[in-house]
Amino acid sequence: MKNLTRVAIAAAFAVSTSALADSITVTFDNPIYAHSSDTVSITSSAAPPNPYPIANPGAGEFGSTVVNYVNTVPGNLSSASFVDSQNDFFLYCYDLLQTISQGGTYTYQVNYGGALGRTLDFLGAVNYVLNGNSNTWSDPYAWLHPADTSASAAIQIGIWESLYDDPSKNGDGLWSLTTGHFQASGLNAGTSTDFTHFIGALGAANSVAQNQTMVLESPDHQDQITGFRPPRFDTPEPGTLALIATGLIAGGIARRKRNG
Repeated sequence: MKNLTRVAIAAAFAVSTSALADSITVTFDNPIYAHSSDTVSITSSAAPPNPYPIANPGAGEFGSTVVNYVNTVPGNLSSASFVDSQNDFFLYCYDLLQTISQGGTYTYQVNYGGALGRTLDFLGAVNYVLNGNSNTWSDPYAWLHPADTSASAAIQIGIWESLYDDPSKNGDGLWSLTTGHFQASGLNAGTSTDFTHFIGALGAANSVAQNQTMVLESPDHQDQITGFRPPRFDTPEPGTLALIATGLIAGGIARRKRNG
């Protein structure tokens, strides 16, 4: 009985920890921006210390190449998971607290549920506009395929706004670049126009599904958000795995009693 208990618990632990262990190693392009960028000025109304060390970042989509990936749970990650290809891997910054370098290579842990609801809402609004002001999306990953620098920069700025003014981060929850924790100015006219169009679509647009995104996380370097092509197998939460382990143990006890 003790051996059965150890096996069941070990199996549950192995699955629960491996669900967090998928990784992707990325080499960013040099130059890094897929469509050039718009340099903007970022300020914060949050209490010191200022949470945004990058005061004048370039806003725009990054281009990169996936040089390696590690899939620890069957169905989570494969070559088919990448929206375009491993050689054309597009990302947006999802973290202004750290940095990356163009041409740099970084290994990220994959968080399949890392995108905030506000971010998914905003990406849905981008899809709505870029698919002809419609929720019939011929390209459900249109947010990864902006046509020009202005659209690319506006998407990046909206992602930052969705992240840093989320109420869960004590943000004001407003879609404004002049209030709240995240404030940006100095946008090019085209960037400002596209941002306004995207924000204006929020009431009509469907949200992007969580399982069509993934957040790439690093303790030392800037996090990223990108697309994911499902399907993948949904891995049970640790609590569910504990119930499964309990069931296995109970089943073993019952069989031993019947055989006893």
